[in-house]
Amino acid sequence: MASSRTVIIAGAGIGGLTAALAIARHGFGVTVFDQASRLEEIGAGIQLSPNASRILIALGLGEQLRRHVVAPQELRVMNARTARVLARAPLGAVAEKRYGAPYWVIHRGDLQAVISLFISGYGSRILRSTKTGSRSPPAPRSVGWKSGASPSSRPTGCGRTCGSASVIGASRVLPAGPPGGRLRPPTR
Repeated sequence: MASSRTVIIAGAGIGGLTAALAIARHGFGVTVFDQASRLEEIGAGIQLSPNASRILIALGLGEQLRRHVVAPQELRVMNARTARVLARAPLGAVAEKRYGAPYWVIHRGDLQAVISLFISGYGSRILRSTKTGSRSPPAPRSVGWKSGASPSSRPTGCGRTCGSASVIGASRVLPAGPPGGRLRPPTR
């Protein structure tokens, strides 16, 4: 059976990976499960406000992330028809001085890759689904874990390491979307 110092995280998104790194830094064994067989370039660039970048820097990721981020100097809100600037917000050094951390933009895949690299440095594991031929065990939800499941139930392939570990759900389920697959603007 796993000791109480073992944590399993279901979901290798940004939230799950960041939680895994924070927990591993405190001496816990961490295993992250995900249904994806590998990290793929899903999504686009994301904004990391000073609240988020402060946490990532405190976790030791600052130097690695700086290689992948863009630090905009200004945010402009503009009228789409006239191109008139409606509002400006200074970023860059001004935001970093004011908030104590930088405002960054980074590709989601780059952020996940940097966090994953650091997680492995703590001896933690990221296990992927076997659905596409990977040799890693499947994610808990893909083998039928349900809320209220007995503590002895565990994902296939997890062996003794998952028996009584704490489990954190950090996965989201996306809705199928509107009929026809198109998003429509709200009606007035």
